[in-house]
Amino acid sequence: MMDQIDRMAIYLHLARASETRRRLHVRDRFLVVVAVLAARSDLPRIAAYCRQRIIEHNPQHLIQRWDSTWQAAGDPDFLHFLRHIERRYPQETAERMLATLGVELGRERETYYDDEEYAASLLGVTLDELTNWFGDAS
Repeated sequence: MMDQIDRMAIYLHLARASETRRRLHVRDRFLVVVAVLAARSDLPRIAAYCRQRIIEHNPQHLIQRWDSTWQAAGDPDFLHFLRHIERRYPQETAERMLATLGVELGRERETYYDDEEYAASLLGVTLDELTNWFGDAS
């Protein structure tokens, strides 16, 4: 069974590919999934960064109603929205999409100190930047 960080990596790669292709609404859908996975995996700065990126692109996005992704993930309105995204892009579909992009996760996770550093790298930010924006992880 795939663990949360591996699942998160799939959606992070798809978000990056969508951004490269200037498909920001699609990118935002993937970032919603990543933000929730990050919040549930005790990676609050990754969740906050994803939420911030979504709101920067779309200030009226549903996720802006809550102060954090963790709070949003507990609300029935947001969960309905999340389920819609997860039905549209279930893990199996996301894995196929990733394969069509030629991305193979392999053992890339092993080259990072921890899950937060790995996720931050896929988002194109450093842990220092996350600390500056969202404070210390501890």
